[in-house]
Amino acid sequence: MAAAAFAENLVCMRSGEELAFIGLPSKRAAKQLTPNAGEIVQSIATILGQMLTAAIERRTAAEFTAFFNEVFPNYSRVMLALSKLTMAIVPLDVLMRVNAESLCEMEADFRNDALSAFGSVIQDQAVFTAWTLRKIADIAQRIGPNEHLDSESKARDVEMCSMFAYHGLRTRFHLDCLSTSMKSGIPIYPEVLQVVSDGLRSAVDAYGWIKQGLDLRLGSQEPVIEPIALDQEDNEFLAASAYHMASDPQ
Repeated sequence: MAAAAFAENLVCMRSGEELAFIGLPSKRAAKQLTPNAGEIVQSIATILGQMLTAAIERRTAAEFTAFFNEVFPNYSRVMLALSKLTMAIVPLDVLMRVNAESLCEMEADFRNDALSAFGSVIQDQAVFTAWTLRKIADIAQRIGPNEHLDSESKARDVEMCSMFAYHGLRTRFHLDCLSTSMKSGIPIYPEVLQVVSDGLRSAVDAYGWIKQGLDLRLGSQEPVIEPIALDQEDNEFLAASAYHMASDPQ
């Protein structure tokens, strides 16, 4: 599926909506939501769970890719609908906190369980992807409305937002396949695992598009941009991740 063709059919999200579709909250983080919001999230989680289970049961790369192309538009619609619903009924500060905690929990799950399920290369890639989504969420909090932009910049912003949505959703679909496999105990066939690995690489594209959106809003105020601070653990992980990805024959 071509990214540009798909992105043209996405409505550009408002500021902050990026946070909602990065993923469903974990069960622990979801306890912070109101009962009504929790019921909505659980219903959506059930729908997506069935879709993801069907995906990881595919035996070949061709079967998985064909299934992805078939269901990804619906997956995206469900996730974007979740964005609109949660933005309407959940305070933004709560939504940001739940999202951050969910991504941290996901990252920890991959650190603890992905090695035995998928091997060290996929484990490192999954942890890196969850880490990247956390950094994307940090940037999303800094993105404001685009009303002050001129017409040309607004048109660019719409394109950037749509491309970010495509790659963010593509990343999340494949990351959720790994999570579903670990939680359900359903193994992913090696040939399919390679396709999932390729899908995770969209995280870097998603980061690039949302960073461009932030830079567009800041304009000439580049000195104000603060680099993402990396602690020692982050730097050690990036070095290990780079090593494993360089060693990957794919």
